[in-house]
Amino acid sequence: MFKKYSKIKLKQFKVELEDLLERLGYSVIYGRGDFKEGSCLIENEKKIVVNQFTPLDLQVSFLINVIEKLDLSSIYILPALRRAILEYQR
Repeated sequence: MFKKYSKIKLKQFKVELEDLLERLGYSVIYGRGDFKEGSCLIENEKKIVVNQFTPLDLQVSFLINVIEKLDLSSIYILPALRRAILEYQR
């Protein structure tokens, strides 16, 4: 989905998604793991663990998957990031 973006743009999206999740009270942790989908959400601790060896475009996708399930009505999202999230949902 995000393969059309440059590595620099993907890194920027990743940082912005991490910031958004932090503002929502979540911690994003990168490490080794044998996760079925490359990430793991620990809901009761509000932690998201992402396999550090997963390609960057998939890491961005995993973070967006978590964000899609959250209530974003009371939080500001940068317009470019909002567009990327909406594009991913299509």
